[in-house]
Amino acid sequence: MAHKRLIILALLGISIGLGITLSIYKFQEPKGTIYKETTVDDVSNKDKKIGGDFTLIDHNGKLRSTSEYRGKILLIYFGYTYCPDVCPMALEHITTALQMLGKDRDKIGVFFVSVDPTRDTCETLKLYSTNFDPNIVMLTGKEEALQDAMSKYKVYAKKEIKEGFSDYLINHTSVVYVVGPDGAYVTSFAHSTVPEKIKTILLNQLRTNR
Repeated sequence: MAHKRLIILALLGISIGLGITLSIYKFQEPKGTIYKETTVDDVSNKDKKIGGDFTLIDHNGKLRSTSEYRGKILLIYFGYTYCPDVCPMALEHITTALQMLGKDRDKIGVFFVSVDPTRDTCETLKLYSTNFDPNIVMLTGKEEALQDAMSKYKVYAKKEIKEGFSDYLINHTSVVYVVGPDGAYVTSFAHSTVPEKIKTILLNQLRTNR
């Protein structure tokens, strides 16, 4: 009888613990997030100035520029490593799509640009990069250089600090920009776009630019 009572108490403790954990996670979720499922094509129709070259520091501490990818298709995504779900989803989907491309994958470049330079050091980005395709280059840099890149692609990013928590989340534009072989912005797709769709987008771009 005492043994059964101990089991019941243990299960009750686990249930309470899970409930507390889930409630804390829920409390940390950002409100009013700018994680949009739409693309920025509507904006680009009104503003032809989206896009342009920028230079930042990669996860190995080297200067990298969008101009290196002339002749290739370049995907650019702005996010941060502490992002709980949206950024990993985008990078995982891109990783899978690149693997599906086979020999054509090396005709595609990918830049992950951090909007959180305070926490996203080269060391942090290097560790983070091991979770995704090696063609994905992680970038950070000084605030001025990052703001320049963000302004060229009309990227919104704002810290959200919740009372009682020392850490913060960042609300940010969450689309993947597609840049053509000539360095010009072509189109974009949502972070949640499935790998099969991304593969189709990339193959269409490769065919168009042969």
